[in-house]
Amino acid sequence: MGNPFLLQACLRLDENEIPKPLEIGKTYSFEKPEHRIYQINVPMDLRTRNWKALGRCIVTEFTVGHGKTRGTFVVVKIFGSEQAKHVTDTYVSDEEVEQILKKIK
Repeated sequence: MGNPFLLQACLRLDENEIPKPLEIGKTYSFEKPEHRIYQINVPMDLRTRNWKALGRCIVTEFTVGHGKTRGTFVVVKIFGSEQAKHVTDTYVSDEEVEQILKKIK
């Protein structure tokens, strides 16, 4: 049996789960399927399901159980359109990483 947790480096939410408007310093709730682990109080990207970068947030707490992860996060930076495009464009997919790793083995 493998590790039943997913280690998360960013918080991705469906478009309909993104608070509107986003406000710096405001606390929001989230719920994700599966058991996930987030770093607490460490800035990470806030992204949409399709990897579009919206800003930076910190997860302040989370609980895991019954096949779900629930938590809260605080927005610490909201990207302007140009900055959001640059951050979005720097995303490296799992497929890209796999291709590079195959080449160096």
